[in-house]
Amino acid sequence: MDSATKSAELKQSEEELRKQAKRIIRKKQGDQKRPTHLFMHEKCLTEIPKPKNETHVIYAYYHNNYLSKIENLEGLHNLTHLHLQWNNITKIQGLENMHKLKKLYLSNNKISVVENLENMKYLEELHIEKQNVNSSDSLCFDPRTVIAIGASLRILNVSENKLTDVAWAKPLRRLEVLIAKKNKLEDFTDVADDLCTLVSLVDINFLGNPMAKKHRYKETLIARCAQLRVLDTIVLHSMSKTFLRSFDKAVRLRQMHEKNKISMTRQGADEFFELNMLPGPRAQSAAAISEFSNQKPRDLYLGESLPETSTLEPLQFYRDYVSKNIPVILRGGCSTWPATKKWNANYFKEKIPDKKVTVAVTPNGLADGITVNEKGIEHFVMPYEMEMTMAEFLDCLENKR
Repeated sequence: MDSATKSAELKQSEEELRKQAKRIIRKKQGDQKRPTHLFMHEKCLTEIPKPKNETHVIYAYYHNNYLSKIENLEGLHNLTHLHLQWNNITKIQGLENMHKLKKLYLSNNKISVVENLENMKYLEELHIEKQNVNSSDSLCFDPRTVIAIGASLRILNVSENKLTDVAWAKPLRRLEVLIAKKNKLEDFTDVADDLCTLVSLVDINFLGNPMAKKHRYKETLIARCAQLRVLDTIVLHSMSKTFLRSFDKAVRLRQMHEKNKISMTRQGADEFFELNMLPGPRAQSAAAISEFSNQKPRDLYLGESLPETSTLEPLQFYRDYVSKNIPVILRGGCSTWPATKKWNANYFKEKIPDKKVTVAVTPNGLADGITVNEKGIEHFVMPYEMEMTMAEFLDCLENKR
């Protein structure tokens, strides 16, 4: 009996020791477990606090707060998912160190310009719908940012942003899904031409746009975007796509024949190449050879005239010129500067008469220019430079007059 009792007690003590050892191991493992998820949503935050264990965080949730600025996130180097939707954020900033970020959620904020995302080489999804709901201004896109994320971005949601065109999307060469519902897109032919070169784009959603109600909207998009598989949530069948492409080609050929448009002009070349499965943007070089071979580059890119304006707001400058890569001349930008009224010869003589200046002295007033010698040969020449005081320089100008 005694031996049996002792053996039972030994077994019981061994079992208790095993349980204690397991509890100790589980506790150590729990202490060593890294917090990869940072839950800071719905906490009525007005500022982003400095996160702990920054290098361990992979998912960060800051949505449904009252944040107006993106800050204190510089240390989240390993972050791959960032949720900032439903806040009051006005500018995209403070994300320069997030090189591993794959998904960024910024919907329902007050952002005006998509910018400062140049360092996100692995960004795959960008959700930036419903910005500035109470404003009449549309969302703008910084060309530098669009080009930078174009190598990786696959899914983009820009719904309800009052967009009037999609020309900004041309550099997004790896884009697969574009959601642009409830915007102000009117011309479906321009939209089709802008998207036809995105060979990876297979899913488009334009529901709620004015162009979606127009005649031949779906037919044109399906015919010109050969890679498309889903349009406005409807799956496209290959037979329908083939038929619509042939139908669209026949219609445009007939229209061109009726109006006698096929000619050796830029427009005619573009239309000819487009109908032969070479979209307009790809035919630019061919058209340029036929029509513009003897013209200067200035005429190719700037045209005959440039737009001019005297007042231009920063957001308007982004939207109308920067995002479309169009130059503009600003007139009267310095008209209110005090220098326009103060600066003259007497003013400089009084303020800096002894200031040393370097003057380029030439016989014809052309410095760093081309000069023809006595034999009629052209040479690029540098001006003769001499140093004098400001007073002496101004005296020379007055005596020359």
